Amino acid sequence: MNKVSIIVLAYKQQDFIEKAIRGVFMQKIDFPVELIICDDCSTDKTDEVIQKIILDAPQNITVKYFRHPKNLGSTPNFYFALKQVTGKYLAFCEGDDYWFDDNKLQLQYDFMESHPNYSMCFHNVINISPDPKINNTPFSKIENHDYSALEIYNNWLVHTTSVFMKTETLQNDAVQKTLVNYDLLYFDTILYMANSLNGKIRGLKESMTAYRRHEVGLSHGINYNRDLRHNQLDQIIGDYYGDKIKESADWQIFSRSRIAFENLLKEKRFKLAFQHLKWILKKKKNLKIYLKKKYL
Repeated sequence: MNKVSIIVLAYKQQDFIEKAIRGVFMQKIDFPVELIICDDCSTDKTDEVIQKIILDAPQNITVKYFRHPKNLGSTPNFYFALKQVTGKYLAFCEGDDYWFDDNKLQLQYDFMESHPNYSMCFHNVINISPDPKINNTPFSKIENHDYSALEIYNNWLVHTTSVFMKTETLQNDAVQKTLVNYDLLYFDTILYMANSLNGKIRGLKESMTAYRRHEVGLSHGINYNRDLRHNQLDQIIGDYYGDKIKESADWQIFSRSRIAFENLLKEKRFKLAFQHLKWILKKKKNLKIYLKKKYL
């Protein structure tokens, strides 16, 4: 049987990490697993909780636990974890999310084994939030059909906990050329899109994992400095893929910075506003389109 690698990234998640790891341990599988846990020098009791839980690892799961002596940051921690992977397939679970279906891995493994022309499959994910309007709602609506890189990029469809992919994608051109910047944000988008270069990508309608939406999450709230890093990611994606993906990337960069620029001026945060203005000017073709739509 082919081995599956699972990456769990952790940072100050003492209240969540046990459920994340237990979700892996409960899987009903007939193949070996290596669980790669990378704690980015948490200052709370995350390490203590992990050390205790991994003692309960099932016999068919080998745990590789790394605790960094200093904080690397989310992207360098992710890159480090990728270098530890030795399985044919790769799955993910952030330290504050969790899997609740004990057949998740086996279902995705069986699909990939029986469809060798596919490079990745993913499924529906449920939002978990203290906000009743969000709680138990779908992260996105996934149907049983194939998805293109453009669909994945435009619609923010794929959640990390749902991904099951071939490890060979890590060696393709898109990954090698784009996952080299340690300042990238939402780095996983590049990885998921890169699978389209190795084979087909399949969506599965089953809901099998949960995404915790809370105030300490990476993408929570408005953050105009974070938006600048998001622009950097979109620029890299657009430059690599070109064509319709580049058109979409340029528009997203322009729209994001236009909104940020207007709001920052109102807040008199001129230095940061100027940084967004530079992105607007880089995408001046979209500025013309926006002005025509607004005033004509």
